[in-house]
Amino acid sequence: MSAQSLWKRNFTYLFVSKMCKITADSLSFNTILWLLVLGGKGAIGTAFFIAVSFVPQAIVGPFITPMMKPHQLKFWMCFADLTRGAIILVIVVSYFYGFTPLVLIIGCMLLHSATGGSYEPASVSIIPKLVHEDLIQKANATIQSASHVVRLVTVTICGVMIAFVGVGYTMLVIIPLYLLSALLVFMISYQTEVIIDKAKKGLSYGKRLIRGFSLVRSHHILFPLAIFCVCSNFAAAPWEALSVIYLTEDLHSGPVVYSFIKVTTALGAFLMGFVLTKIKVNRYGLLFIGAGIVDGIAFFITGMNALLPLVFISAFALGAAISAVNVPEHTMIQLSVKAEDQPQVYAIINMISYLMIPLGALIGGYMATLFGSGYVIAAGGIIEAVSGICLLLFTKIGKVERADLTIERDKPAVNAT
Repeated sequence: MSAQSLWKRNFTYLFVSKMCKITADSLSFNTILWLLVLGGKGAIGTAFFIAVSFVPQAIVGPFITPMMKPHQLKFWMCFADLTRGAIILVIVVSYFYGFTPLVLIIGCMLLHSATGGSYEPASVSIIPKLVHEDLIQKANATIQSASHVVRLVTVTICGVMIAFVGVGYTMLVIIPLYLLSALLVFMISYQTEVIIDKAKKGLSYGKRLIRGFSLVRSHHILFPLAIFCVCSNFAAAPWEALSVIYLTEDLHSGPVVYSFIKVTTALGAFLMGFVLTKIKVNRYGLLFIGAGIVDGIAFFITGMNALLPLVFISAFALGAAISAVNVPEHTMIQLSVKAEDQPQVYAIINMISYLMIPLGALIGGYMATLFGSGYVIAAGGIIEAVSGICLLLFTKIGKVERADLTIERDKPAVNAT
């Protein structure tokens, strides 16, 4: 593979496929949310829907990925796309027949989310097989940057389509998007070396599962990364959960301002992703932790000072931090973990960090009733900044250079116990 160009056939297929898939996912979430609202399912229905739309994906991933092999990645991605398309088809048919009970919708969306447990790890692990090693960071940043723009545009278009043609006909658009995504992934071709890993040969599924957690725990670079992901997601959860309350009660603003804040977050993520496509980072860990520290400081200042401009600064910082965290995280996994272990390692880190979001939101919501939204957001900022500073002081993640990643990858494999 030439290191000169990113836009070769295989990566182009992957990029377009992911944009189709992101568009379909965003349309699915928003149309079904409105289906529940317009169908009178109430707050309980929407709360269950939001819960099953995100949590199963994080939980299922570590249990699916031990079965993944490098040469099968695109088939796991195709399977996820086709399954999601079939699920949406079931919901569409039920809607047009006037049969949309809450149990059916929640059950379908639970399966819809669970399929992400195979797609996301596979889609991250397939990138090193499609682009030159020197272009992995650029590939991750390109996808990260474009995805935020696509999500923002999709939410806007979705609202217009629902208003003009209704929920049912809007959902019909989703199915061909999933099919196109699956077709493009299926057209990707790549070669993998057949490597017999002595640490994995002959292991049962249970031992493979345990081995994945052992890999993360023993990895000198990814273990501190996982710890900071946990702290960062837990600390950022109050902002995600309480920003609306903070805007309405402390800043006396409304939905229009909230929409602009979401746009500002997407803009921050896009710009940081764009910057990362243009520069080559050497110390990914320092970028990763540094972005979180800046994000935490922004949350602290915003929470302690009820000023609208500071809220926009925090929103921009959050967006920039998302790209400045995700791109190094993906790149460090792709460069420091053996190909056959990448899906499982990614899924485990994703699970233990992602589950902190609902926990942080619940605790933050309760604490906000006692101390106010602003102070809780500021406390989250302190947690994120302090945890980042501690990891820089007491671990070597801030000093890790690009060459150290491949050295870590080439170390002897961990044996399951």
